[in-house]
Amino acid sequence: MKKKAIALLTAAAMTISVLAGCGSSSGTTQATGAASGETASGAAENSASAAADGNFNETGYPIVNEPITLKVMIAIRDSDSLTNFDEMPGVKHLEELTGIHAEWEVIKGSDWSTKLNLAFASGEYPDVLLATNGNGAVDDEEYGVTQGIVLPLDELINQYMPNYTERRDAEADDPTTSLVASDGKVYTVGYLVGQKINTNQHFFINQEWLDALNLETPSNVEELTEVLRAFKTGDPNGNGQVDEIPLEMGLDIGFNGIRYMLPLFGLPCDPDKWIYIDDDKKVQFLATQDGFRDCMEWLHMLYEEGLVDPEIVSQDFNTVETKLKEGNVGFFTAWRLLAMAYDDGVASNSVLWTPDSSASLYRYLELCKPGAFVTSTNQNVPATMRWLDALLDTETMFSLYYGEKDAGEGLGWIYDENGKITVTNDGSADVKNYIDCNTLFFAPGNYLAENFNMPEQRTEKTEYCEKYDAAGIIQKYSNDYLDMAPLTSQQLQDSTLKETDINNAVVENIAAFVTTGVTDDSWNSFVSMFDGMGAADYVQMYQDAIDTMDLE
Repeated sequence: MKKKAIALLTAAAMTISVLAGCGSSSGTTQATGAASGETASGAAENSASAAADGNFNETGYPIVNEPITLKVMIAIRDSDSLTNFDEMPGVKHLEELTGIHAEWEVIKGSDWSTKLNLAFASGEYPDVLLATNGNGAVDDEEYGVTQGIVLPLDELINQYMPNYTERRDAEADDPTTSLVASDGKVYTVGYLVGQKINTNQHFFINQEWLDALNLETPSNVEELTEVLRAFKTGDPNGNGQVDEIPLEMGLDIGFNGIRYMLPLFGLPCDPDKWIYIDDDKKVQFLATQDGFRDCMEWLHMLYEEGLVDPEIVSQDFNTVETKLKEGNVGFFTAWRLLAMAYDDGVASNSVLWTPDSSASLYRYLELCKPGAFVTSTNQNVPATMRWLDALLDTETMFSLYYGEKDAGEGLGWIYDENGKITVTNDGSADVKNYIDCNTLFFAPGNYLAENFNMPEQRTEKTEYCEKYDAAGIIQKYSNDYLDMAPLTSQQLQDSTLKETDINNAVVENIAAFVTTGVTDDSWNSFVSMFDGMGAADYVQMYQDAIDTMDLE
């Protein structure tokens, strides 16, 4: 999907306007939006009105000539221990730069939903909602499309947020397309920490064991099976015992789970759904494909021969991680090697394994998550948009995320001799004087590569992705488009319930297939089960939505 290429058909027929207003520091300007029953004709009128009062500056700093206050409700991680926001150096600098004082209401993630609902029910909304990094959530369909409590920001972003738009437009694939609501509008400023990666799954094989047994690196599933048999019987760890684990994995436990073996059989399975988009832009139900049965039969064979951990269907993520850390494993899947819990036991003897061209790995898109929302009672919308963009000024953004520049050993960040940012913060502070990952952060891959020294574990993963991309084994149309599909709130609610039922059924039957095998009768019963669960309607719903999207 090329930059700006994805567009919902509904958006083409709509004139995007914003429900916004502006006001001076005296507070005499009336609020506009859903709460007051007034509307504005667009960002241009907001800009003209804001400039007319003489307080707002469209460019440069300060943003306002006379101070104003924005009420900001921000979600933070439950585990965070942060100093008073007004005492944070980065926050002080932001206020000095912009002339805007933020009145922070800091909410732990576990309390966010309750506090947000109370605020919305009261009608006294904050001016800004910062819900980044999964710590809090704002339903743009309910509170934007349906109720109008949060504003559409499309025109406002383009007019007032040059930091954001320049980084967005520098990407070949627009990372903000994930933020489009069912009405074709965008109600949030995005949050993104880019990595320049294109898949979340990698296969690793024990090179020391291959060398010990004088084995060539396998090139396909058949050869891999023979290598696993050699790992089982050949004593590659040299201790004289048959204690090696040829293949280590669990049932449905993320990066070490069975989902990540399915791509070896041509099925680009992602972490969330049992559907995928094929090369013809058709949505397919993954669990009833021939490749799914082939994978189950292969895993059962490995289970019967003792080539996979016998606890495969019962062990949890922590158990698998512990076994990987012990280093007595021949083959496994993982996000990467470095900076994982099992570094010491695995990273030194394992190497990336690249399957043959019959494989199809899920394509990971570096897409924005929701970050910041502006409410309909905000009286200073243009100034607010410029303030959000000021959060993204490079030095301000990194100072709010990591701490001050040149703060000293183990703190903050520095510029290296090449003018790139290097993080020196070791995360050891008991109480942080910066907002950490809770702040608004927008750093797509190209921007990050140009301005930031990626840590070794990040560059490691990027190199893996480049190898898989060169091998041509990553799916054409990412399953991530399914998460962008323009579904209504009701459709999303219905699909979530259906996905839970489908997932439970699939995982339960995977366990049976692996341990007891697959017969024609058990397979046919499995396939027909989804007819009664409405899987066809579920797939068609997504197909209809995908058909409205211009995928390239």
